[in-house]
Parts: sequence; structure tokens; C-alpha cells
Amino acid sequence: SQDHNKMDSKLVGKNILAMVEENEQLTIPTFIAFVRQEFGYTITYRKAWLAKQWALEQVYGNWEESYNILPKYLQALQLFVPGTIVRIQTIPALDESNQPIPNKVIFHRLFWSFKACIDVFAFCKLIEQIDGTWLYGIYKRTLLIIVAQDGANNIFPLAFSNVEGETIDGWHFFCET
Repeated sequence: SQDHNKMDSKLVGKNILAMVEENEQLTIPTFIAFVRQEFGYTITYRKAWLAKQWALEQVYGNWEESYNILPKYLQALQLFVPGTIVRIQTIPALDESNQPIPNKVIFHRLFWSFKACIDVFAFCKLIEQIDGTWLYGIYKRTLLIIVAQDGANNIFPLAFSNVEGETIDGWHFFCET
């Protein structure tokens, strides 16, 4: 019932991949118990966690790939949802000595609003509210949403922004856009 040194997290990940595809909310102890039942070895929590992260990456892709395709997704959004407004802000990527890497940028902030959200604004009360929610994962960010109410007190989202946090710069980017 000890861990096996040849059973690395990738091997475990391959064996739990179907479980993760079916339910990504399964807990790490569930995977430890699965490996114990299937192979007779008790793996460490860390190995099970790394295996789950590997499996999640196989199912959903990784963070870097997601951020790299973001500009293409936004272009498609504007093409297929005409009138959508998108503002993306990047910053230069830096090397180890804090020098800019030529032709390489890093995602910084994003603002978007759909045409339907813009059109409904004319029928809303003149008071808007901004709220934020924290995003979890490798990139800790804040999703800001501005909402308004119509005459029947229905709440409508008007615009969205993904910023580095509830900072003065993040709020200014959101409000000025």
C-alpha cells in the first residue's frame, strides 16, 4: 500500500482522464482511492493533484493556449455578433533581465459589450452598478460587470471587463472604455 516510484502523475492522469472528463469536480481523495483500488498503491496527495491538473489540461487545454487564442476568439465574436465592442490591452513580455522580448506581448486587460446590451441601455434607469467577482486558477483576476435596471426592475448586464484586480487602473480602464 505504498506509493510506487514508477507510477508518475502523468500515468495516473491517463488512468483518471475518463473520470475527469465525466466530472471535473471529483476530489483528490477520490483519485487516491481509485488508484489504491485499481493498482494496490497509495499515491501521495501531490501526485494525485498533479495527475488531476494534467487530466484537466488534456480536457480543456492549458492557460497559455487559452490566452493565445483569445484575440482570435474576440475577432470571431465581433464578426458573428455584429456591433460587439471589444478592447484588449496587452503589455510587453519581459525576459529575465527585464528587457522587452521583441514581438511578444502578454494579455493585460479586456473589455467587451454586446450590441444587444448597448441597445437595451436606452430603456434602463439612469443608475448603473459595477460589481466584481474574483476569478480563480493560475491567473488571479477580477471580472467586472456593469448592470442597469429597466422600468420593470429587471437587471441587464451592459458591459464586462477582465482586469488584474480592483485597482484604480483597472477601474479606469473599465469606465473609460
